Amino acid sequence: MSAALFPLDEAEADAIAELFNIGMGQPAAALSDMLGEEVHLSVPALSVSSRARIAGEVGPETEGTVCAVREAFSGPFAGEAMLIFPERGGLALVRRLIPGEGDTPGADEQDALTEIGNIILNGCLASFANLIEGEIEGGVPDYRAGPAGQLIGAADDPVLFVRIDVALAAGDARGHALFLLDIASLDAFRLAIRRMMEGMG
Repeated sequence: MSAALFPLDEAEADAIAELFNIGMGQPAAALSDMLGEEVHLSVPALSVSSRARIAGEVGPETEGTVCAVREAFSGPFAGEAMLIFPERGGLALVRRLIPGEGDTPGADEQDALTEIGNIILNGCLASFANLIEGEIEGGVPDYRAGPAGQLIGAADDPVLFVRIDVALAAGDARGHALFLLDIASLDAFRLAIRRMMEGMG
C-alpha cells in the first residue's frame, strides 16, 4: 500500500492495532461471562481497502447470508463498526442464550444478536474513548441480514479497515468485528493515536 494512501508509520500502525486489541478485550470478556464460554479474538489486522474489496474477502468466508449488527460512530474521527457472522454461526451464538429451533434467526434471536453486538461494539468504542481521552459517540446498533456485499457496501472509496476475527471456543460460531474508518477522518485519527502514544511514553 502506497504511503499516499496509507500515511501511517510502523509505530502508529502498531499503536492502532494495540488500541483495538485493548478495546476489544473487555467486551469480549463480558460476552464470555454472559455465554459461559471463552471468546477468542485474533490479532487486529490493519489495512487500507474499500467496501467492495472487504465484502469480496468476507463474503466467501461467510457462505451466503450473514447476520450483522452495525453501528455508526463519530467524534474526533468517524466511521462504522460491524459485528458480522454467517447466519448459521449467528444462530449458534444466540442458542447459548435462547434455546430454540429453526434455521434462521427469528425476532428473539435478532434481539439477542443485537444485544451481543451492542456489548462488543459499544464496549470497544467506550474503551477507545478512554484510551484517547476523547469523546466518541456511537449510534443505535441495528440488526440486518443479507449477502455480505449488501450489508458492507460496494463503494470503491478507500477506508482504513481493521478486522478482528471472533470465535467461540467450541468452534461453531465464527465471525468478524469490522471497523471502517473514513479516510477523511484519518488525520484526526492519527492525531488521537499520537497523543495516546505520548501519554504512554
